[in-house]
Amino acid sequence: MGGPLPSPRHEVFAQAVACGMSASQGYALAYSRPRNGGTRASAARLLTNANVKRRIAELRLEAAEQAKASLQVLLPALEERARAAMAAGRMREAVSIIGRLAHIAGEVNDSAVPPLSMHRK
Repeated sequence: MGGPLPSPRHEVFAQAVACGMSASQGYALAYSRPRNGGTRASAARLLTNANVKRRIAELRLEAAEQAKASLQVLLPALEERARAAMAAGRMREAVSIIGRLAHIAGEVNDSAVPPLSMHRK
């Protein structure tokens, strides 16, 4: 991968956008300016910079790989907790854990699986 951008301000902007900030928020952060029409226009221009676009994509890919690695640890641990809860007769706990697993699977697969709630109203 390419690594950080030579301009520290461009790097801060790229990191902010990659983390989910809007381009104008990232620009305001990187350049210590208030958000207004000028920062929005400058942010839009900066987003067209090929090196900045590459860096944002690179940072997002790194974050996705880290999230995948975390899931590879988390999912088996949750499955084991659900099995242990079932074996101990704690069905509410088991169903709650299985609901969390289903929710995570839905997020990973981009499907709309709502989280299960075990709380009675």
